[in-house]
Amino acid sequence: MSYVESFVANFWLALCLYWLPMALCLYGYSVRTFRDYRQDVKRRESLAFYMPDLTVGVVVGRFLMAVFPIANLLAAVFDVAPEVFGDFFRWIGKALDIPLVPKRKPGTESTP
Repeated sequence: MSYVESFVANFWLALCLYWLPMALCLYGYSVRTFRDYRQDVKRRESLAFYMPDLTVGVVVGRFLMAVFPIANLLAAVFDVAPEVFGDFFRWIGKALDIPLVPKRKPGTESTP
């Protein structure tokens, strides 16, 4: 195996197992953090006493989950992807919800 072939193989391996999961986690956790921040601000204004959901530890933990190699792969698959791509998968499910055996036309009932 030449140096170029080894470089190309390592490039694709790193792209699929580190960089794409990291980008997905950073995007998903950024959206989740922003949504949690808005929710905390809204609850702080409306309630006399509240416990914040978003803390510095949560933000640092999400960042570390996105950056560490094996953790970001697992987080991308099991934590971020279902939330980020859930609407897409529901749309695909509705688009492919076509019965293989079509419904019977009215008035064509069979008798055994």
